[in-house]
Amino acid sequence: MRSARSTRAPRGVSLVEVVIAVAVLAVAIPLSLAAMTKAGDVAGAARAETRAPSIAEFVKMELEQARRGTSEIYDQLQATEELTEDKSKPLGFGRDGAYVAELEKAEYENGVRPAVGRDEVYFVAQATSRLEERGMVVTVKVSYPASRSSKDRSDVEFHTLLP
Repeated sequence: MRSARSTRAPRGVSLVEVVIAVAVLAVAIPLSLAAMTKAGDVAGAARAETRAPSIAEFVKMELEQARRGTSEIYDQLQATEELTEDKSKPLGFGRDGAYVAELEKAEYENGVRPAVGRDEVYFVAQATSRLEERGMVVTVKVSYPASRSSKDRSDVEFHTLLP
C-alpha cells in the first residue's frame, strides 16, 4: 500500500528556484535602469538638436541688430569689432527654445539654478565672432543641459557669416 504523501507534488518553492529568480532580477534591474538612463540622454540630445538651430538663429538676429544698434540684448557692435568670449553674453533658453534671460558669467560657468520669477533655463547659448575679409564669422555655441557646469555640458556649434 502506498502512502498518500508519495503521490502528491511538493508544495512551495525550492531554494534553488529562489536563488535563480534573485539572480535574474539582479541582472535585469540594472540593465533596465541603464537603458532608461540612456534613453533619457538620447531624448535630451534629440531635443537639443531640434532646438539649437532656432536658438542659433535668434542669437544671429540679435547680433545683426547689435550692429544696427537696435538689439535689446547686446550693446552696439561696430562692423569692425569682434565679439570675444569676454564681451559675449551667455543667454538662457527654455526647454522649448524660447529666450528666457541673459545669464551671469557665474551661472554660465557653474550651472544655471532655478530663479524666482524666471522660466527654467535648459539651453545656454554664447556667441563669438571674428573678422575676415568676407565679413564677420559668427560662432554660436548652444550647450545643454544648463543645470550642469560649462565643462560638463554637451555642445552644438553653428557658424555663419554676417557680411
